[in-house]
Parts: sequence; structure tokens; C-alpha cells
Amino acid sequence: MRGFVARSAFGDSRFALTRWFAAVGALAIGVFSLAMGWLLSSFLEARMLERDAAISRDFVQSIANIQQVVGFFRDPNGAPAPSVTEFFAHVAAMPDVLRANVYAPDRRVLWSSRPELIGKTFPANDELDEALKGRVVVNREVDEQPDTKAEHQGLASPGNQFVENYLPVFDDKSHGLIGVIEVYRQPVALFAAIASGQRLVWLSSAGGGAFLFFALVWFVRRTERALQEQQRRLVDAETLAIVGEISAAVAHSIRNPLASIRTSAELQLEIGGDDSGVFREVVRNIDRIEHLVRTLLTYAADPSDHQASADIGAVLRDAAERFAPDLRTGGRGLELNVANDLGTIGADPVLLAQVFNSLIANAVEAIAAGGHVRVSARREGAQALIEVADSGAGIPAEQLQDIFKPFYTTKPRGLGLGLPLARRIVQRLGGQMQIESLPGRGTTVALRLPFAAPTP
Repeated sequence: MRGFVARSAFGDSRFALTRWFAAVGALAIGVFSLAMGWLLSSFLEARMLERDAAISRDFVQSIANIQQVVGFFRDPNGAPAPSVTEFFAHVAAMPDVLRANVYAPDRRVLWSSRPELIGKTFPANDELDEALKGRVVVNREVDEQPDTKAEHQGLASPGNQFVENYLPVFDDKSHGLIGVIEVYRQPVALFAAIASGQRLVWLSSAGGGAFLFFALVWFVRRTERALQEQQRRLVDAETLAIVGEISAAVAHSIRNPLASIRTSAELQLEIGGDDSGVFREVVRNIDRIEHLVRTLLTYAADPSDHQASADIGAVLRDAAERFAPDLRTGGRGLELNVANDLGTIGADPVLLAQVFNSLIANAVEAIAAGGHVRVSARREGAQALIEVADSGAGIPAEQLQDIFKPFYTTKPRGLGLGLPLARRIVQRLGGQMQIESLPGRGTTVALRLPFAAPTP
């Protein structure tokens, strides 16, 4: 039954969370990174072009103020004054300029670096309309067909990339608009700076997206493992709860016949003696069965429900002495090294004895004639460290990860409840249990149990 539950819990959907997140997360983060890269690169380009246009506007405005060209813009009829001609020359000589046009407020070309355009009017020009409202207009062109706009006629642009700036010019006294300077420029250094900045933006966007994706995948995988562990514990808890219910019913039915058998054996000891020792063995084995019944009953018990304390050293010595006769009979040795005044733990002595009995019993069963079991206990800070080691054959690595599963056992007559019970009790007491084993070199079980807090 448990194997079916485990497959249902972890089988087909074990890695579904990570797989789904990896797919959906990669799509979402990829779209977000692309959108952010595009927005930031577009923003960078727009801001750098706008800043460059603002500098050009300030330069043109300062020249217009110095050369006093207001009069020509208001009355362009007749030959321009030398100062106006010098103004046009300065505009045409601006860095990276391909062409410069000067517009009057009525949209007519007053002057152009291409003389054939002088006097013409280009009605379909939205950028010029915006500039005539007093706004600086920036337009980056990739003109694969240079004559697509009327004002682009005869414009030669290597690589067909240029910036079209419309720069309004104002009267420095009345602050009224007197004209618009249209400048076609090919700022190679500016284009290179924009391209470099955009590469950095795209690399940062891609790197940030990748980092975010892998960080979230790592987090989801850890979360998935935690969920799987919680699910496994829930399955184990359900199994142990069933064991507790069954054990209570079985124990109730077994105790009365056991009491009758033990009473009969004790009565025979009192009346007729026991020269062969059979009845003493009967009493001894009945006590062991009774102990097993109590073990099953305590399996579902919570140590925190009982306000009790147990002397770790005393309980450990009693458990070791219980197995001493069996060890001596089989020609095996027991080494007991328990520190004096080890301390107490907030637990029922019966529960603590069950833990030690299970561990020592497993160690005894693991060794053959001539082997030995070593039991030690000492203080380590606020905890007691208890170790039960045997010189047996050890546990293979593939079995070591399953030994705490309820009903898992490699013994022909085992129940597979000893170690799960012991670990459950230890965990409820706030302790830890670890097992180290190497094939051919024995097994060591280490317990760490917190000492009971001193009573105020």
C-alpha cells in the first residue's frame, strides 16, 4: 500500500513544478527582458539625440543673436546683409552637417546649402509644423531611398543614416519665432556612442534576465524538494497513525491473554519450582512481548503531552544491561562508556528506553560471534551525544536512504518499525538522529538530545 501511495505522490508529477516554471518562467522573463531592452535602448537613443539637438539649437540661437538676423527673417526680400550671409555660413559649417535649410514662418525656404531649394515650399512636412510651434524636433532616418521626401532631393548620406533636426530660432528681444533651421547631420561619433550604449543595455537586459531565471529556478527547485519532503512526511505520518490505531486495538486484545499466561507461569514457579528454567524463560519472553506492545502504543504518543524527565545515563545503562546476557551467550562483547551525571531530558523514561532498546537491538543483531557493540554518551554543549556502534557488516548505500521508512526492513522476521519509531521520538524531543555506515566496517548511530531546561 505504501509503495502505491509514494508513487502517486511523487511519480509522474515529481518534477512537474520545476519543468512548468522553467517553461513559463523562461517565456515570461524572456518577453520581459526583450521589452525592457527595447524600451531602454529606445529611451537611450531618444535622449541622446534630443540632447544633441538641444546643443545644436543653443548654438544656432547664439549665432543668430550675435549676427542680428532678425531683420532678414522678417523681411527676406532683397540681398541678405553680410552678417546674415555669415550666419548661413556658420550653420552650414556645423560639424557633420550634410545639408542645412532655413525656413521662414510661412514655410518658404529662405536659404539652403543646396541653392535650387531656395524659394520652394514643402507643404507636407509634419516635423516642420511642430518646429514652427517652437519645439525642437529630432528625427533619425534610415533612408534606403534618399528621395522619398521632397526636401531630401539630392541628399547624399553614406550608409543612408542621418539625423534630421528642426531648430526653431527666436527673436532675443520679443522672444517670438522668426524661423526654423533644418539641419541634416550624420554624427558618426554620436551614432557609435548610441550603438555602444544600446549593446550595453541589451547585454544587461539579457544578463539580468538569465540571472533572474536561474535564481528563481534554483529557488523553485529548493521549494519543490521541501514540498516533496513534506509530502513524504505526511505519507509517513499517515502510515504511523494507522499503525497507532492498529497497535492500540491489537495491544488491548493481547494483554489479557499475556497476563493469564504470565500468571500461570509464576504460579508454577511458586508451586512446583522450575528446575529446567522453562517457566522462567516463559515469563522473560512474555515480558518482552509486553514491552513490544507498549512500544506499539507509544508509537502514536507525543512526548510533549507528558511532563516527565529521564536520566539519560541511567536509562542508557539499563538498556545496555538488558542485552548483556544475549551478547555473552553468543560470544559477543559490549563496551559501555557513559559519562557520570550526564543530565536529564524532558521525556518519559519509557519512550527514551524504547529509542535506546531499538538501537542496541539492531546493533546486537548486526554482529556475529566475536563482534562487539560500543555504547557511549557524553556532553556537547547543551546537548547529549549518544553513539551506538557495531562491528557488523554495515549497510549498503542503496539501503541506507530507506531505513527510516515505516515497514522497510531487510530482516526476514522484522517489522521495519524500530528505527522509524526511534527517529520519531527523537524528533519530537527536539533532537537529531544520524546514521553512518560502510559495508564491511560496521554502523554508527549518533543521537543528539537537548537537556531539559532548568526549573526556575
